[in-house]
Amino acid sequence: MTEHAAPREEPDRVERKRSKRELVSALLRNSPWLSIAALLHLLVFTVFSVVYVTHQKSAERQRDLAVKFAPAPVALPVVAEPPPILDRGEIPLLTPRQTEELTPAYVPDAAVRSGEITDETDPTKEPGIYNPNPEALSSLPSGEPGGTPIGVGAVGHRGAGPSAFTTRNLGPGGKGGGGGGGPDGATTVTREATNAALLWLQRHQSPDGRWSAADFSAQCKRNTCGGAGNPAHDVGITGLALLCYLGAGETHESGAFRDTVKRGLVYLLDEQALGEDGCFGQRLGQHWVYDHACAALAMIEAYGMTQAKVFKEPAQRGLAFVLRLQNPYGAWRYAYPPDGDNDTSVTGWMVMVLKSAHLAGLTIDRSALDNALAFIDETTDAESGRTGYTAMGERPSRLPTLAGAFPPEKSEALTAVGMLVRIFGGHTLEGDPMIAKGADLLVKKLPTWEPDGSIDFYYWYYGTLAMHQVGGARWQRWNEALKSALLDHQRTNPDEDEYGSWDPVDPWASEGGRVYATALNCLSTEVYYRYPRVFGR
Repeated sequence: MTEHAAPREEPDRVERKRSKRELVSALLRNSPWLSIAALLHLLVFTVFSVVYVTHQKSAERQRDLAVKFAPAPVALPVVAEPPPILDRGEIPLLTPRQTEELTPAYVPDAAVRSGEITDETDPTKEPGIYNPNPEALSSLPSGEPGGTPIGVGAVGHRGAGPSAFTTRNLGPGGKGGGGGGGPDGATTVTREATNAALLWLQRHQSPDGRWSAADFSAQCKRNTCGGAGNPAHDVGITGLALLCYLGAGETHESGAFRDTVKRGLVYLLDEQALGEDGCFGQRLGQHWVYDHACAALAMIEAYGMTQAKVFKEPAQRGLAFVLRLQNPYGAWRYAYPPDGDNDTSVTGWMVMVLKSAHLAGLTIDRSALDNALAFIDETTDAESGRTGYTAMGERPSRLPTLAGAFPPEKSEALTAVGMLVRIFGGHTLEGDPMIAKGADLLVKKLPTWEPDGSIDFYYWYYGTLAMHQVGGARWQRWNEALKSALLDHQRTNPDEDEYGSWDPVDPWASEGGRVYATALNCLSTEVYYRYPRVFGR
């Protein structure tokens, strides 16, 4: 058989194929990175195309499933509102008539929460959040039997017995004291007068916590209150203003005025810290001893009512300075160191300090009180019962420029001071006839707001304290006259900045100004609950 040979390509075509392969091979040899990049881009493009197509198909399947398996909406049943829960222990609201008779003009806030005590080092901090005390009686709220209007305590919040300041509450109480109604005690009108005075004092407190005798009107909003005093007495009238709040049961821990009280006390702490002897403020002028006495009295009562440790040392130091001011075997006057001079007026304020220190549980020297009593005996006329200024038979002191406008014979201020020293010193009506004789003298010079020199806030203040302790018919006559004099002349126009204050129109108002006048008269309206009655009459 004859074999057929495979046809052979034409020489020129073979040559062209060889030339193309050689060209590609040369390009690859000469450009390796370009070739690799092109291949990678092609590979990545292919992979992403596959992923995108797969994702699109998966999303379409999920939408199909969502449409296919979405449940039909279900109608919810209408739920009726539950009936209100009745609190069987809730106190029903008073009728309008009951509210008018029983609700005081101002009710202090509740005291610190049970189981908690106030900060022991910084009075500017709020109570109840720094030193929790889980051992306290959490089931016994403030104000329950055994407590006080400001908390449970022996002489304040802490302790087991009743407080020595338990009567201090601006609310209603029983006959004859404790804020009680009726002819012997506080009424709605007297409580409203007290509350208005506290509001005026609050509105005229300086930003640094003091009450300024001369510049209080800088706090006025509507008009300018008149009646500036001497700025040298800022420490003293700050003490008087604080005593108004403390007398109403207000403290730095509780009550609607607690921030006002707190800032005032911090100001006094700063003033005492300026020296090393315990004296509050600078010793300016002749009457600085009154300023110290008022400031020390406020600090002592603040400690006594709260037992806050931050006030204990300043209170004790202020008391110690009072004792250093006393003449050996005598009483007090203006000099420091004491020079042997005594007067009944300064002595009265210092005995008030000793009395409140005793109530607060501070350490006092009983001989200091005994020496004061001895001086009061020396200056009291046994036949009439009248107490003199520095000696028997002397009338109250007056500024030389005001002696004519305010005749001393129209006042029995020093007799009232002598009575109070005797009472706070432990004397009784039965054991000391000078108390009853003094009360008879005061009844003959009842408070009256007349432009004949009879207006004397200092006399009315001490007379009110003394006569409230005496009680009985004499007290009722004094109390009615006092209410008429004070309540009828308090500034009561709410559109004026003077609202709640008293005009400074007595013998000493030129020194203390409107703040002094308002504070002293406010304290007189608080007599019903400020100190418990010694004689219980």
